[in-house]
Amino acid sequence: IFIGRTAGSSSDGTEDSDFSADLEHTEASESARRRSSTRLTRASLRLSQSSQASVFSSGRRITRSQQGATNTTAKKYPLRQSRSSGSDTEANGETRSGADRDETPPRTPTGNAPSSESDIEVSSPGNDLDERLAKELSLKEAAAHDLSHRPKRRRFHESYNFNMKCPTPGCNSLGHLTGRHERHFSISGCPLYHNLSADECKGKASTRDKQAEERTLSHRQDENRHSTRNQAPTDRQLRYKEKVTELRRKRNSTLNKEQKEKHMDHRQSHGASREPLLENITSDYDLELFRKAQARASDDLEKLRLAGQVSEGSNMIKTIVFGRYELDTWYHSPYPEEYARLGRLYMCEFCLKYMKSQTILRRHMAKCVWKHPPGDEIYRKGNISVFEVDGKKNKIYCQNLCLLAKLFLDHKTLYYDVEPFLFYVMTEADNTGCHLVGYFSKEKNSFLNYNVSCILTMPQYMRQGYGKMLIDFSYLLSKVEEKVGSPERPLSDLGLISYRSYWKEVLLRYLNNFQGKEISIKEISQETAVNPVDIVSTLQSLQMLKYWKGKHLVLKRQDLIDDWKAKETKRGNSKTIDPTALKWTPPKGT
Repeated sequence: IFIGRTAGSSSDGTEDSDFSADLEHTEASESARRRSSTRLTRASLRLSQSSQASVFSSGRRITRSQQGATNTTAKKYPLRQSRSSGSDTEANGETRSGADRDETPPRTPTGNAPSSESDIEVSSPGNDLDERLAKELSLKEAAAHDLSHRPKRRRFHESYNFNMKCPTPGCNSLGHLTGRHERHFSISGCPLYHNLSADECKGKASTRDKQAEERTLSHRQDENRHSTRNQAPTDRQLRYKEKVTELRRKRNSTLNKEQKEKHMDHRQSHGASREPLLENITSDYDLELFRKAQARASDDLEKLRLAGQVSEGSNMIKTIVFGRYELDTWYHSPYPEEYARLGRLYMCEFCLKYMKSQTILRRHMAKCVWKHPPGDEIYRKGNISVFEVDGKKNKIYCQNLCLLAKLFLDHKTLYYDVEPFLFYVMTEADNTGCHLVGYFSKEKNSFLNYNVSCILTMPQYMRQGYGKMLIDFSYLLSKVEEKVGSPERPLSDLGLISYRSYWKEVLLRYLNNFQGKEISIKEISQETAVNPVDIVSTLQSLQMLKYWKGKHLVLKRQDLIDDWKAKETKRGNSKTIDPTALKWTPPKGT
């Protein structure tokens, strides 16, 4: 038999005339179905039971009404007859009395209509029992593998990456601080980090839901009150205020000896991997408010993660909000894990402090007193200023600057060891403050005479001439120090392009002003503070260095000089460094 159909019933609604044979084979099929019931799903059992009931009722109706049945037409479906030794399917067009009400095609074991003639077979009562049982077993096996008839199960969580793990030591990533999710992958949602269990988080979630319902109900009752500006508080609000005041009055202002020992043991055993114990530090009411705020923030972060705005596993910050700009990052930067997983950071453009949300940034900007980088302003012309920042005196600022630079530099390796370096920060001033344009850093004592260790122009100021200004300023410092400088290798792709362009411009300007017949690489190096190796490589790239009759000659290509003059005239002198505006003496020890 077929699941959903029984022997003795054809697919077009006709029945065998011998009702006793129908009952006999139906009982045989029922016993076979009981033997293999463990392999049927619940959906298959329901289909089988419903079809058997319909066969019994329709069989009785057809048997009793065969003598006086009228010729009625029903919708026909193509059939493939099987061999039979007993009574065959009647071909006179007799149909069931209810065929005019149900014209749908018969269903296959998967619950779908057959797509071809081979999908339907009519079993005859005279078939061999073993043959029918073999067919029955094969169909049930196919139904067990075909899951399309089963109801769609609710997925555990469609967006969970089960290769991820919570960074808290000893945590199995189960549960969530909100009590609404089955798993977590960050510290903000970790119950263990907050010294809770998954069951406790679920209990707190149910309590918060009940309180929210009560609060909503009370608000609806208060809506009937007349809304006036000087509205007096209700009795319920007064009672709640008295209750909160009493709860806050009961708390102990100091910890006893046992509580202090408990807090110290927890801190020594777990360190920064767990949240400090918060019990008995404040009132129970305020602690519960803090827990609610934590759960709400964790729920918001989970929604952002499901929406794809929070990255997991890659620890890649995708965008940063920096002043008026929202910048797409290029490379990974080793920010702390709780910040790196957010995908978006909010930064103060003056003190470079990084934050998690726009609200925190807005509150910070309301009280931040910084309007320019720390350190000494050593250059100012127009609205362009350069500040010298010592990595030893302003360590936090310089570390934040290095982390910011790593988002846009591939080869940068300096993040936290900033004490041996000086940072020269270029800014553009307006009525709101000095906005970061770019910076370069240099070692206080460089044995290889590197005048630049790292250089960066912010993406919003690129292709505006600020990169060459930074490079020119670094060579201006080398001239004041009476040294020959060179950038530290390896250079990034954009850094190499900028330096090649700057060296080309310096050499063409020098050759344009040079009136003699003999020129020396050493003289060019001493006057421009550019390393001789960089001068030679630039001359070779410009095809201005030739070897002829045992001597090296420098060709003065007038076409390149004319092109440079035309660009200089078109560009103007707005983005140039004025040596007279520099007020600086070399630091001691350099």
